[in-house]
Amino acid sequence: MFGHTLASQDGRPRLPGHRSGDVSTGASRSPQPTTLRPRIPLVDQQPDTATEPEALICQTLPPLPTEYPVSDRDETPEQTQPPTTTPRRRWVRRMMFTGIALIVLVAAVTGGAGWYFSGEVVNVTRADYDYPVTVQAVNGTEVTLPRTPETERPGVWGLHWPDGRALLGEVVSGDDNTVVRNIHRVLYGDLRAGINTRVDTWAVGEDPQAAFGIPFESVDVETELGPAPAWYVPAEDDTWVIAVHGRNAEPREALRIIPALHAAGLPVLSVTHRNDPGAPASPDGLHHLGATEWRDVAAAVDYAMAHGASDVVLYGWSMGGAVTMMTLRNMESPERVSGIVLDSPVLDWASTLDKQGDQRSLPRALTTVAKWLVEWRVDLDLDDLDQRDFASRMVTPVLLFADVADDTVDVGATLDFAEAVPDDLLTLVTTTAGHTASWNENPAAYEAEVVKFVTA
Repeated sequence: MFGHTLASQDGRPRLPGHRSGDVSTGASRSPQPTTLRPRIPLVDQQPDTATEPEALICQTLPPLPTEYPVSDRDETPEQTQPPTTTPRRRWVRRMMFTGIALIVLVAAVTGGAGWYFSGEVVNVTRADYDYPVTVQAVNGTEVTLPRTPETERPGVWGLHWPDGRALLGEVVSGDDNTVVRNIHRVLYGDLRAGINTRVDTWAVGEDPQAAFGIPFESVDVETELGPAPAWYVPAEDDTWVIAVHGRNAEPREALRIIPALHAAGLPVLSVTHRNDPGAPASPDGLHHLGATEWRDVAAAVDYAMAHGASDVVLYGWSMGGAVTMMTLRNMESPERVSGIVLDSPVLDWASTLDKQGDQRSLPRALTTVAKWLVEWRVDLDLDDLDQRDFASRMVTPVLLFADVADDTVDVGATLDFAEAVPDDLLTLVTTTAGHTASWNENPAAYEAEVVKFVTA
C-alpha cells in the first residue's frame, strides 16, 4: 500500500485516514464543504505536513484501495466503523467450523464403531442358535443335506435341532446341491426330512451321561467370587484333567474328548469361570480375556488337589487356551501342572483382533481404537496377554493343536509360540478343519495324541 493516496470528491488528493464531512453524534447539520484533516499520528510518527508540491507528486501515483466510500453526508460513527469480517475471513471461518465438525463427526463414528467392536470381544453373550440347514432326506443310516461349506466338510460333526441331536460321519456321496453323510448314531430326538438343523462342532450334548452313558457329578469349585459349578467325571488315576472352555462357551465343549480320557483312567473336571451360567459374575460383568479368569482355574486346581489329585493337566480351547496360559504363569504353585493341552488357543489377543477386524473390512485405525477401548473397559494390557513373550521360558510340556484354516484366531501367533517353546517340551499337531475343530477332522488321531501326552 506504500505510495498510494485516496481521492476526495473534489478531485484533490487526500491521504489515508482522511475523510470528508463533519462527523457528529449530535443533531444533523447542513452539508459542509469537504475538508482534508490530518490523521492522528501513531506513536513515534510525525503528523502529515505535506506541501502542495508534495501532494501533486503523490497525485501522480496510483490510488490506494478505498475501504469505505467517501460521502459528503453526515455520517454516524456506526456507519464509518470497519466491518467486523471480510468475505475472505467469513469463508475461512466457515471452513474452520466445517473442519471441526467433520473431525468431531469422524471421532464420534470411529469411537462408536470401536466401542461396538470392543463389545464383540468383552461382552458376555449366550448362545441363541439358528437352524439354517433343512434335512432333505433320511434313508436308514444316511442323511441328505443341502451342500454348504459346513455340511460338506470332511470329518465327524454333530447335527443339532431344537429337540434332538445326531452324530454324523463322512460324506459318502452328493451332487452340486446336496451332500449325503453317514449317521453314526442319533443321540435323541427324531431325525427326519424337513426339520431345520445346524452343524455343531462340539458334536454331542448335553452332558457325559446323556452323550456317552458316562457317570459324572455336578460339583462346586470355590472361587474368590463364590462357587462356580463344574462337571466331575471320576476315574482311578491321580492325574486330573481340568478342561477350560472358550469365550461364551460352556463345559459341553469338553464332551468330545471325555470318553478317551475316561477310558485312559484320568478323572476330568470340566469347569466354569466367572460370567458363565451358574457361576459368579465379574464385578463389571465383562470378559477379561484370561487376565482375571485364570484365578477361577487356579481355584479348580486347588479343588483337584484337595480331592486326591497329585497333579493336573490343564486343557484349554480358544479363549480357554489364554486362560490356561495365564493360570500357568500366575498361579502360586505351577509345579502342580504336569502338562497343558491347547486347542486353537488365543495366544495373542492383539493380532487376533486385527484378524477379526480385517475380516469385517474395518480400517486398521478403527481396530486400533477398538483395542484401546478393550484395554480401557476391562483395565488390562493386551501386550501382557501375548503368550509368545513367555514361550521361551516354558518348563511345562505342551500339546498344541494349531488349525491353519482357523478363521477366528490368529494362527500365525500360535505358530510363533510353538517356534519359541523349547523343542523337548512341545508336541505340535496341525489340522485344516477350522477353529476348535481338530478333533472333528480325525477323532481317532486326535484322541491318540491326547492320551499319549497325558499318560506319558
